[in-house]
Amino acid sequence: MGVERYLKWLSPYAGVNVRSLPLGRGKNIEEVKKEEAKRYIELLKGEKHVVVLHEKGKELSSVQFATRIKTWQNSSVKKVYFLIGGPYGFAEEILESGWELFSLSRLTFTHEMALLLLLEQLYRAETILKGKTYHY
Repeated sequence: MGVERYLKWLSPYAGVNVRSLPLGRGKNIEEVKKEEAKRYIELLKGEKHVVVLHEKGKELSSVQFATRIKTWQNSSVKKVYFLIGGPYGFAEEILESGWELFSLSRLTFTHEMALLLLLEQLYRAETILKGKTYHY
């Protein structure tokens, strides 16, 4: 319910598409993460604006996140991809790919909860940029 609500609220500001990739398979956690990494890398080959959500990423306040979005908008960035890892997180190939690393929190969340938090922060950022009263 929450995801659909935020997607609806975001629709006047930006087109947001949520895509889930299948989880990796393997004999151990590292094999699973490597398989998932291959999918991400293949899917996003050549994309310049990819943000990996990870606990070791840069922590931003909501206002700083809104400022980052405004920077992308001012630079005519058309698409930004946010990656939320599977249950085992990301392989080193992803963390060392050169893509931006952001953190929603130092806490660990399920990927469903991380999606909800990301969408809420995207909506909050847009309301901050538009001067609306959602963010106090």
